[in-house]
Amino acid sequence: MIKRCLKKIVAAAVMVSLVVSMSGCGAKKSGAEKKWGIDEFNFIMIPGEDTEKSVQLRDNMAKDLSEVIGIPVNVYRATDYNAAVEALRTGNAQLAQLGPFSYITAVDRAGAESVCVLGKNGNTGYQSYFITQADSDINCLEDLEGRTFAFVDAASTSGNVVPCNEILTLIDNKLTFDELHVDGKFFKSATYSGSHPNSVEAVVQGNVDAAAVSSATLENLIKEGIVNESEFKIIYESPVIPGSPVAIKGDIPQELKDLVIEFLLNYDEEEYFGDPDTRYVAIEDSEYAYIRELQEKYELTD
Repeated sequence: MIKRCLKKIVAAAVMVSLVVSMSGCGAKKSGAEKKWGIDEFNFIMIPGEDTEKSVQLRDNMAKDLSEVIGIPVNVYRATDYNAAVEALRTGNAQLAQLGPFSYITAVDRAGAESVCVLGKNGNTGYQSYFITQADSDINCLEDLEGRTFAFVDAASTSGNVVPCNEILTLIDNKLTFDELHVDGKFFKSATYSGSHPNSVEAVVQGNVDAAAVSSATLENLIKEGIVNESEFKIIYESPVIPGSPVAIKGDIPQELKDLVIEFLLNYDEEEYFGDPDTRYVAIEDSEYAYIRELQEKYELTD
């Protein structure tokens, strides 16, 4: 099922310029001489939570990067995970913030290269949290059988790939990866919400019995006052997952690549990161070996 789902998403993603919402700085100047062989530099991000403030902070960062590389920089938010991968593949984006699973897909499909990841005091990992309503009688993974459940996206690491692996590994049954997404096989019904905030909201509002979400997103939603800790409970925490990387298109000019990487690794606007101890730190492709193992184990290819 996931193979068919990924194919459908990729087919839709070829129109990525029509399915992303854009925030960015500067418009392309008419007749401007191309630098680096492109008119503008595009940074695309997987679906996530946005506020007016966060959009403005990204725009500010884009302006700062534009001054460094000498061409306009735009920031886009993709409508789904594979749209971000396709934007890199087709050259509609040169930089992308991806999830770990969508990153390894981008390496294979678009020649992406890992650059950096958000790190707080040296900690760059996160987890998949299984959450349910605070007063629910669901207290462990076994209790999820026969319930309604929200995954995030077929290509979401902490919202699909890792939680499926945890269920299949820890619960003694003969289900396949695909069957976890078929109504009536394990869950009463299983859906894709489209984003981690959507999954959290679905649980809090009682639209689903439980969901698997990124620990980082959940913590941000609590910090921003969008959700209250009293509205849900965490019934299971996955092992640590390597952080969501920023990846760059491998075939852009090396000088441009070096400027962008240096900019990101030295960017120190505290308000942008939202924490004095959080900054971009370099990360190697080898850190994602665990995710590649899951990809191969469940044959999660398009």
